[in-house]
Amino acid sequence: MSDATAALFIMLGQAAEKTVSKLEDVVPKEALLLSPTYDLAHLVPDKVRKASEAAEIYRLFFVFENYLREFVVEVLSKDASEVWWDKIPTDVQTEVTKLENTEEVKSWMALGSRDKSSLMTLPQLLRVIDENWKKCFDDFVRDKSLIHEGRLIVHLRNTICHMSGISTEEADRIRQVMRDWFRVVAP
Repeated sequence: MSDATAALFIMLGQAAEKTVSKLEDVVPKEALLLSPTYDLAHLVPDKVRKASEAAEIYRLFFVFENYLREFVVEVLSKDASEVWWDKIPTDVQTEVTKLENTEEVKSWMALGSRDKSSLMTLPQLLRVIDENWKKCFDDFVRDKSLIHEGRLIVHLRNTICHMSGISTEEADRIRQVMRDWFRVVAP
């Protein structure tokens, strides 16, 4: 067999494997174990496949939001004579305080202690940046349109975090917005 024939054979096999793997009833390669012997991939293959697709976008949001939290606290803490929390809008402080109280009631859950910033949502973080733009963030973010871009993907974040999938087009939008942020804020 020639190299060209072997390469064609491999490409056809890969294309066939990709096509077959998208069929609803075909068990995905990736297992989703409830226990060492109970794999949901065999029970609900389509749901496990969709979960795997959504997991990548969830991971992107996990990194992005946590990066923004640290960034916001770090920038708001630059002036050691001021407490970063005092620069947070009052209504956001109120919402975070309510969440803190809920977490206190749910202390039987193994969440560990979380600081106030960890209870702030993506829209709240973007609002903090926006409302403290001139005083704190202008030099770091440099382009206020990034806040608008961030707001555009909030609905997609909520869609993923509420266990629904999104299209490839929207996943690409998320990646682009995050690339824009990381190029400017964390070059």
